[in-house]
Amino acid sequence: MTKSGDEEQRPVFTPILCATGLSVFLLSPFMISKHSIPASDIIFAVAYPLYIYLANTLCFNSNVLALSRGRVIESLGHGQFLGNTTFKTYMKTIGFFTVLLPIIFVLVAPQEVTSGAVSPLMLLVVQIATERKTKRFHDALRILVPMGFNAYRLKSLYYWVETAMLVVPKDQPWYYVSLVFSLANLCVWTYNLFVFLLLRVLPAYFDKDYTPPVEMAYTVVPIPKTTMTQKND
Repeated sequence: MTKSGDEEQRPVFTPILCATGLSVFLLSPFMISKHSIPASDIIFAVAYPLYIYLANTLCFNSNVLALSRGRVIESLGHGQFLGNTTFKTYMKTIGFFTVLLPIIFVLVAPQEVTSGAVSPLMLLVVQIATERKTKRFHDALRILVPMGFNAYRLKSLYYWVETAMLVVPKDQPWYYVSLVFSLANLCVWTYNLFVFLLLRVLPAYFDKDYTPPVEMAYTVVPIPKTTMTQKND
């Protein structure tokens, strides 16, 4: 893919995820001051990116093999979705239901109603930041970023649904608003993980010529052979 292809990618992501992600980032101090975020979510938001970084450095030799081939850094899925109208619509739908609506909901609805919506937004911001910082990482780890965050975020989304059903009285209009928003987010991210990421994006990385695997020294322990060779020398 050429540089012009990379520029073609920006109209898809910038107004949908990057801009809205920046909005969440700027509003994060306000949201965190009004709501408490579970300690487990904060630990994951710190530990998982650290795990990705250490894995790339220690287990995949900082992706030296792929980078040495002069390969152009592409978007997720090797750029196969660039310029696709359906993909653009899909990204806009995700941005609308999982970013824009939850932000408005958190800002407008009563605090006791919106407590479950803050953690998924916070995790999404960290995911976007991690994806932008791991563009030169091994492909196996790049795809693990959205997959790992998406899988973990389902827990927070389930908590949001549970909160919407149990905390808000059914005779209040906010009960139905919170329930619809939480269920919509749970459905969108469930589809994104189990259908789009696993069945559409992941197969793009099965090409060993394009995504060169790192030969490991052991069957179970992920230690590259090159590392062992350097130690022996």
